Amino acid sequence: MSELKDAVDAGLPSYRTHLFELLSQPSVSATGEGMAACADLLLSVLGEYDFDEVRRIETSRNPLIYAERVVDESRPTVTFYGHYDVQPPGDEALWDSPAFEPTVRDGSIYARGAGDNKGQFLAHVFALDALTSVEDLAVNVKLLVEGGEESGSPGLIEYLSGTPAELAGTDLVYVADGPMHASRRPTIIYGNRGIASAQLDLRTANADLHSGNFGGPVPNAANELVALVATMFDGDEVTVDGFYDDVRITAADRELVADIPVDEAALRESLGVAAFATDKPYYERLLLEPTLTINGMTAGYQGEGKKTIIPHEATVKLDCRLVPGQDPERVVDLLTAHVEARNPHVEVSAMGSFPPMKTPLDTPAATPLAAAMEAVWGVEPVEMPLLGGSLPAAHFRTELDVPVLVVPYANPDQGNHSPNEHLDLDCFRNGIETTAQFLHRYPDA
Repeated sequence: MSELKDAVDAGLPSYRTHLFELLSQPSVSATGEGMAACADLLLSVLGEYDFDEVRRIETSRNPLIYAERVVDESRPTVTFYGHYDVQPPGDEALWDSPAFEPTVRDGSIYARGAGDNKGQFLAHVFALDALTSVEDLAVNVKLLVEGGEESGSPGLIEYLSGTPAELAGTDLVYVADGPMHASRRPTIIYGNRGIASAQLDLRTANADLHSGNFGGPVPNAANELVALVATMFDGDEVTVDGFYDDVRITAADRELVADIPVDEAALRESLGVAAFATDKPYYERLLLEPTLTINGMTAGYQGEGKKTIIPHEATVKLDCRLVPGQDPERVVDLLTAHVEARNPHVEVSAMGSFPPMKTPLDTPAATPLAAAMEAVWGVEPVEMPLLGGSLPAAHFRTELDVPVLVVPYANPDQGNHSPNEHLDLDCFRNGIETTAQFLHRYPDA
């Protein structure tokens, strides 16, 4: 559709203006900075586009922003999900331009939230504008944008658990978030790994003690916690009883993973690692198997020089990345049982979770989506059964029981959560057209 391509290109100056407006407004859910102002601004921006309704939905945390365009209730309905909150910018000295002053250089838009996620969810809004300028819309479109994704999505989860009337009739949830495949080919992801985080705390005395005066008979919190965590691993395998029992990975998943392009030698070089921690193929290990990861350890003296003490307190933070079939609460229960059987003095605290999510590979929407991507990007998409990370979009699958497709539009090196986050201009433009081309094709799926 050359008319659609022309419409996207014609609208780009206006689309970029609205994106820059939103990027200039801080919206850090971790601290609350700018959240209310950003919600108001987003309502204003959406009000300039052809939605039947735009409004906020209050939650116990930050509001959700909802918009819809309903052409015929008998037609398919696509719900686009995104989030307007961003990560803290961190040390401003590490940014080449201020985090909340969007700047274009070297073909990219630099700003906090450019790719994660303001530039990506706005692509759907702009796509609707471009498409309806050249043809009548043949599907119903809903947009739900939350303000707490970077802080665990409590408001979204609360909303979805209440059987929301706004999302009744949704046939597909479409999520543009995260970076596309490292090859820069457009990417379709059918699910994501879940996560269960936990903290282990041990106290063995009422103060740190002199290692000469007390070393030997007095227990060392650091030693004991390290020894405990070591019992959870055997090489690359997790030894917690029952950890793998509920894993549900299909032969079709393995076939899809085998086709994902990867240059393992180049990847190792780019990461600065001499070897990977497994002999299994990279994507098979990354996407199809759960993990238990030590995120951090704290104990004893951390200053310069030495201090000969016996630490009386120690903490370990862990996360488990989970695959379909695994339940985060059950996994934490298994970890707790493992700990209690070996050192009952260690306290286990659950620190939050998201469930894994999987949409069937044969979901009908995938066919028009792949066609739309090839029409825009000129290459076949990379298809992945799961995203290695975790997304709150999993709750759409569990609460609404509808297909969820993750379609990242950001460049592989977007630097989300890092200084100098950026969205390449061609990814922004092609993301808009991808959504428009998909909406054009979806009624025939």
